[in-house]
Amino acid sequence: MIWPFRRREPPSRPASLDAAAIVRRARRLRFRVRPDAVSQLAGAYHGARPGIGLTFAELRAYEPGDDVRHLDWNVTARQGKPFVRRFVEERSLCLWLVVDVSASMRFGPERRTKADRAAQAAALLATAAVQNGDRAGLILVSDRIEVELVPAGGVRHLSQLVRALVATPTTSPKTKLSVGLARVRRTARRAMIVVISDFIPEEPVATWRRAARRHDTIAIRVVDPREDQLPDAGLLALEDAERRVTRVVDSSSARVRQRYAETAARRAASFQRWCANSGIQAFTMTTEADPIVPLIELFSQRATRRGPA
Repeated sequence: MIWPFRRREPPSRPASLDAAAIVRRARRLRFRVRPDAVSQLAGAYHGARPGIGLTFAELRAYEPGDDVRHLDWNVTARQGKPFVRRFVEERSLCLWLVVDVSASMRFGPERRTKADRAAQAAALLATAAVQNGDRAGLILVSDRIEVELVPAGGVRHLSQLVRALVATPTTSPKTKLSVGLARVRRTARRAMIVVISDFIPEEPVATWRRAARRHDTIAIRVVDPREDQLPDAGLLALEDAERRVTRVVDSSSARVRQRYAETAARRAASFQRWCANSGIQAFTMTTEADPIVPLIELFSQRATRRGPA
């Protein structure tokens, strides 16, 4: 089987960055797209938010004008007079961003690796959430939790989140996204979970199905075009970034390129089946384009399915 290898090249993210470099990268990450495009994403995101619901506030005696649907019949029977439950609307949504930072995400040219695109997408989604008054949380995960930022709102928290995306060193090359999901599943409130990864390898269905029953979950698969089509470039020394296995292939062979493309197609179909079996919405994003366009498309489609906000 041919796996999605990457060319042997230095890691795209330096082992350490000084404070000034972190600030510069964070600014580029947040402001490299047009403000009107960010506003479009914020609008699409708002329309696609799942229903927030009501939170119980108090139990009190019935007053003329109260909604009779909120009568608490058990208390009314015990007290001999009508009591109603009062609810308040939950104003904010909790958005959890689970971002894969394993070694396979470093595939691609400088500043356009899968990791770069995943970080850009996460920063854009966090910005849209904060602009809508929601709280955004972040989990960077390999086969362990590398960084966790609990959900919060405000510009200061958004800046912390973006800095974490551009300046967090990874301690493990492997992938186990369900480790990050376990943390999110412990939250009491219903949330929107957006998982950004190349989804190599496939995750356990049962674990994600349980999460999807409670939380609105989206899986965004990031793909580099060279993972789908092997270029005709003669002998190539390719490396499996996570298993540290190197293989030499003859990319000038039409048969080798065909097998590579067929394996890529099976991998894409497997991702779609996994999402369907887990009850998760699937979406694929290529590294060739800035994430703002596919993200607007994704949330606009969701808003259309939900109807008017």
